[in-house]
Amino acid sequence: MTRHGLVLIGALALGGCVTAAPTPPRPTGEAALRVTINASPEFVRQTILMRAASRGTQGRTPNPRTIVLERQITETTPALQAVCGPHKPGRRVSVVITTERAGTRTAVTERRFLIDGDGTRCAVLLTPEDVAAGNRSLAELKAQVETQMAGR
Repeated sequence: MTRHGLVLIGALALGGCVTAAPTPPRPTGEAALRVTINASPEFVRQTILMRAASRGTQGRTPNPRTIVLERQITETTPALQAVCGPHKPGRRVSVVITTERAGTRTAVTERRFLIDGDGTRCAVLLTPEDVAAGNRSLAELKAQVETQMAGR
């Protein structure tokens, strides 16, 4: 075997031992989560604000249908960096929850954004893990609201 052949075999063998860094979860292209709750929009909004306050997050209501929950973040994950750029000081995550009357029920939509200190806003595309966690949270909200409504 030639010297180049041995080097190639050695390189291939060594390459099999080196592991690449895991790739970050890829955004699915999904930008919003949705759930329909059997209650009035007012009651749903009240419950959302109470849940946020119990976790130490203040919500604000820029209009009668919308709640905005924000918190500072100290770092930006690789998946978010791929979409919104590298971490910048003052960056925060903003969860925008809208509530729309749907007959006797309420349609709830959740969207997430990264907002930099200079006001630049970037819509967050959700990874499969984000979608699963967000859907669990919305299912908990739905169960809590509907249980409270049944007890009234």
